[in-house]
Amino acid sequence: MSRECYLTGKKNLVVNSVVRRGKARAQGGVGRKTTGITKRTQKANLQRKTIREHGELNTVWLSTHALRTLARGSHAGIELA
Repeated sequence: MSRECYLTGKKNLVVNSVVRRGKARAQGGVGRKTTGITKRTQKANLQRKTIREHGELNTVWLSTHALRTLARGSHAGIELA
């Protein structure tokens, strides 16, 4: 199973890293120029946690956002173990 949040579905994203040089036109330069674009991954903040779902224990990946939601107890049938 891949690293994906069990509740929210969050996972890693592929994004572009853009490198620029030069001085902005608003500051008196000739404008910013793009000198390189490379792909990189933005990793989701996932934690491995044990939850109790409908009475049985299950170890899953959870995003920190989902952990905060579970700490408030606002998800039906699921609680932190």
